[in-house]
Amino acid sequence: MNRIPTLLATSALLASAGAFAQDQTVQFTQADGTRVTLTSGQPAPDHYGPPPAFAILDANHNGSVDRDEAQAYPPLLNDFDYLAHHANRISVAQYQRWVKSQN
Repeated sequence: MNRIPTLLATSALLASAGAFAQDQTVQFTQADGTRVTLTSGQPAPDHYGPPPAFAILDANHNGSVDRDEAQAYPPLLNDFDYLAHHANRISVAQYQRWVKSQN
């Protein structure tokens, strides 16, 4: 079975769907009769509000925020490995630099 035409057609559909800012759904039937549905788009942005104070995130009051504590603010958790340089905690200074970068 030659999959190259199917891959080319799929790539073309994804590229053309990506040109639109809104979600798109494209349906087609492959040569073997398989029905294919492609949906493209971005999820709605989450609005978490401003970053909380470091003291609020530091639930155990040890002077740093670990991964479990970072879960309280998803944008911080998302950037955790970058901020912590693959360590297991974020210092006050690291957090303050990150907060400044969010504005």
